[in-house]
Amino acid sequence: MYLSSTIERIQQEFAEWWESILEISPSIILGAILFTFFVFAGKFAQRLFVQRFDKRSDDKLLSNFLGKILFWIFVTIGASIFLNKVGLSGAVSGLLAGAGVTAIVLGFAFKDIGENLLAGIMLAFNRPFNIGNVIEIDGFVGTVKNLQLRSTHLRTFNGRDIYIPSSSLIKNPLINYTQDGLLRHDFVIGLDYNESIKEVMEEIDSTLKSISEIVHSEELAPLVTIDEFATSTINIKIHFWINSIDFIGSTIVLKSEVMRKVIASLLKKNVGMPADILELKIYEEDKPIPITVKKDEHLK
Repeated sequence: MYLSSTIERIQQEFAEWWESILEISPSIILGAILFTFFVFAGKFAQRLFVQRFDKRSDDKLLSNFLGKILFWIFVTIGASIFLNKVGLSGAVSGLLAGAGVTAIVLGFAFKDIGENLLAGIMLAFNRPFNIGNVIEIDGFVGTVKNLQLRSTHLRTFNGRDIYIPSSSLIKNPLINYTQDGLLRHDFVIGLDYNESIKEVMEEIDSTLKSISEIVHSEELAPLVTIDEFATSTINIKIHFWINSIDFIGSTIVLKSEVMRKVIASLLKKNVGMPADILELKIYEEDKPIPITVKKDEHLK
């Protein structure tokens, strides 16, 4: 008797539940369709926004960031409509409150990830480099290949792929070698003390003027200066600017070519460029070190 009444009660509750489902099923279907529509519309709007933004700006990170914000706005609107259609409009505020609490908990649990995301957002609005620039950060030098909110993809000149966390880009000093397209190089040549410094400097200056690949503007003209009076040489320092857009071609190849031409011109003029001479004496163990005492002629 008890079992049959229990079964009847379950059947009655299931029937009532099924009737309620049938009553709201049109709303559920319509809400699901609308939610799906807003998801696809958000994807389309994101793609369209990124394409339009990229035509006006080279800032890939900012366009991706704003595109994702636009997508999630569409998703949030779609989810709100769906909850309203199924009669859970009161759950929207609760969902938002729960999301806020969850965000706080996850923020403490994934501190490093959150820190990198926030740093990425800051970089999206104020970043000192773009894709294709050559930068140096944490001892790594390479070309920026891709930008994400959490990290930046850097490819070094020896082929290594380095992923720099966005927080490191905010905290550490960063050098951009190609932002303004100009880079200065210096190198030193040691001359014999018997050489005519003025003539040698004029020869170097003439050689630099003949190299069209370096910058010859009034403000950034090549400069030849006396750097130091060393032990065995007078050191001459050569300063010149180059176009650093092609970092490898300008920094490695062109710098080497400038140095080669300057040295070749000086050798052609038979300019003395002595090297430091290091005298090394080796004495055998267990034998006395020879000491020479020179008598002073003035002493009697």
